[in-house]
Amino acid sequence: MPSPPGTSTRCACSTAAAARCSSTCASTASGYRSTTSPPTGTRSSPTSATAAACARTPRSTTPSRSRCRCSPISPTPTSTGSRAWCGSSSGTRRERGVSAVDASREVLGRGSLYTLGSVAPILANVVVTPFVTRLLGDAEYGVVAVGLILVQVGAMVVGFGLASSITRHGILESSGTDGARALVLQGSALSLAVVVLAVLAGPWWSLPVLSVPWRAGLVFAGLAAAGFVVVLNAQAFLRVQDRPVPFVVMSGVATLGGPLAGLALVAWRASDADDYLFGLLLGYLAAAVIGLALALRGGRPHTARGDFGRALRIGLPAVPHLVALLLVQNALVLIVSRYFGVADGGRMQIALLLGSAPAMIVSALNNAWAPVIYRTAPEARGAALERTARDVGVVTAALAGGVALLAPFLLRILTPASFAPEQLVPVTAVATLGAVVSVVYLANVHLVFASGRSGGLALASPVSLVLGVVAAVLLARTGSLTAVAAGFPLIYLALAAGTSLLRRRVSPTRWREAVLAGPLAVGVVVCGAGVLLPSDGVLWLSVRFVLAALLGVALLVLVRRIFRPS
Repeated sequence: MPSPPGTSTRCACSTAAAARCSSTCASTASGYRSTTSPPTGTRSSPTSATAAACARTPRSTTPSRSRCRCSPISPTPTSTGSRAWCGSSSGTRRERGVSAVDASREVLGRGSLYTLGSVAPILANVVVTPFVTRLLGDAEYGVVAVGLILVQVGAMVVGFGLASSITRHGILESSGTDGARALVLQGSALSLAVVVLAVLAGPWWSLPVLSVPWRAGLVFAGLAAAGFVVVLNAQAFLRVQDRPVPFVVMSGVATLGGPLAGLALVAWRASDADDYLFGLLLGYLAAAVIGLALALRGGRPHTARGDFGRALRIGLPAVPHLVALLLVQNALVLIVSRYFGVADGGRMQIALLLGSAPAMIVSALNNAWAPVIYRTAPEARGAALERTARDVGVVTAALAGGVALLAPFLLRILTPASFAPEQLVPVTAVATLGAVVSVVYLANVHLVFASGRSGGLALASPVSLVLGVVAAVLLARTGSLTAVAAGFPLIYLALAAGTSLLRRRVSPTRWREAVLAGPLAVGVVVCGAGVLLPSDGVLWLSVRFVLAALLGVALLVLVRRIFRPS
């Protein structure tokens, strides 16, 4: 039986298992790539019968990464369209082959659905923030900004990186979907216990860490972090099943329902930041309940021996990595609060919130991007990553440039005149550069996680954060918020360099990072225009608007080209 070009895979089926493996051999003959074994660091434990049925013959020169291997549970391959994989009753699947063009379409197509999950917090900020800032004032909103940091950073710390492990586990590990289900429950229970202890100790660490005395609102923020962990774990599970609609619903309940509830409480009681943060808690708790229900629906949690420990070994190194990513933005707010005052910290939070919106959208695309790379056969990953990275890079450059150019209009919507929104325009535009650089980091980190050797992230990410924070502290001495904002893209630049070096060390997959040179250059130019162009006067505002419109047209042309039938 002939093998596809460039391979020498042979399926030596025993008589008893010939029927089970015949479809696998047939799909190999018709040109599909053979099912690949999990990458380094992934355990596989097929039964002896299955191993005998679908073992590589001694004469085969096919590497262990590309062998004909049926599922350890149900060796029945399945196929959909041009893709095929060996499936198992636990839901684990690996794609045999997907073209680079199809990979890009899937990332931007399915990713656009996941992007709605990021549009929810952006929409919440656009709808709610103008009212909250006006009702609370800059001082109380500064407390809200600190509470938001506690929710986000707290969730990353007490989540133990399991959200990163759950998606990978469901796709690449032998216990598959049911094992990922069990990780959702185990991780959420562990996180809740740690949060309760941290809240009880709050009066001792609040002032030195957050620069704000412990108060009821911070208790609500801490508990909201526990709810956020459950949401993140459940969303990671939904990525395994590729279910973007419930993913978006959960995101909307947590990040839109919570702020709306908080706004209602503040407006009704004419109160302070505590009521707003209590509303956030209600939103995250409601989303957490939905997430647990979705994780338990359609199956039963089942964990294989060592699953939780292995998930922690892969996830824990990601904690410093994830915290560093969150502190990319939040550390700058804390620096401004310390050197400029709490009110300016609130202003900085608004500017970075808007400036980081393109990065949030790229992160949403990542919900589709990472599984596509994981499921692509190792020999095809490089080509798929090059194509998807280039297209994601161009989309990001257009989005970041649009936000930078339209910042004068958007900031006037988000803040009252007392926030001096015109002074925040260059701050926002500088921050958008971080999204442009983040594509390099994301492309490399996919291969790091796929390898199962993520330990280096525990060093690379904090070092990148420290470099950016040190730069921001030094720049704070200039007395300019814009100068401090430069720490945002600097941190992402260090992350991109660090993950690129780490990927070269731990991943066998190679790809040409030079494909991102064009998108990076375009992003720097258009975001730089957002920094340098004047933000007042009808003429200059018109110039900004026209340039942003041209970027929008270019983005539509790109998307049409990607999805045009080949």
